[in-house]
Amino acid sequence: MSIIEISRDEFDQLGIERMGFSPERGWFKSTELDLAGTIIRDPFDKDWSYVLLAKEEDGAYRYLEGEVSLKTQQDAESKLYASALRIEIAGAFQEELYAAPESKGEDSSALIVTSIDDEVKRYLKKHPQKLYELSPRKFEELVASILKDLGFEVELTQATRDGGRDIIAHVRNAVSSYLTYIECKRYAADNKVGVGIVREVIGVHHLRKPTKSIIVTTSFFSKDAIQEAEKMESQLELKDFTDIKGWLQLY
Repeated sequence: MSIIEISRDEFDQLGIERMGFSPERGWFKSTELDLAGTIIRDPFDKDWSYVLLAKEEDGAYRYLEGEVSLKTQQDAESKLYASALRIEIAGAFQEELYAAPESKGEDSSALIVTSIDDEVKRYLKKHPQKLYELSPRKFEELVASILKDLGFEVELTQATRDGGRDIIAHVRNAVSSYLTYIECKRYAADNKVGVGIVREVIGVHHLRKPTKSIIVTTSFFSKDAIQEAEKMESQLELKDFTDIKGWLQLY
């Protein structure tokens, strides 16, 4: 087992973005892969969660998988160890950061995108499953481009930005200004966005106070995530694979 427990200071030195505002009670990392994790105690529900993060191509650690509503700290630690060990045995992260072609032949089906334009969007309209072959950054660029086409002024934030706002979007007119934060998650189809991500976005929303926040994913949302988002009523929207396919119908 190469998952070891580390101190809070060692965890912070990895440059990991804070996942939320619930107190963390344990910190871990892999000595084999760029994996790190934390155990969290919910101060209100008094239950436990674990979060496993992977280092992406921009050098930042971001959410890979996790689980909430666990009864004990031991349950959370056991789940984290099991999850990390499974990934280590596989030798790679389940969510690939880039989809590289297996060969350089012309029959390769991998999607290599250097820039987002209408031609790319028309291609993705016909082949929406190719969304999973975009890198996380290219997915952010795609969402930003679609929002721009829908009339927003968009700013794609730096890769080292605070969590909860990959894209900052404005609608401005003579009467008012409408500010929206968009968090993008290019996840595999079977890797649902969990409640931890929703809580992170809610925390940033309350701190920075945009008009609305949106989470956009190539996957779907867990039941707990949907229920948590409903507490925000009109201030938080969840957009999944089906919604993205609907957006692409514009092209």
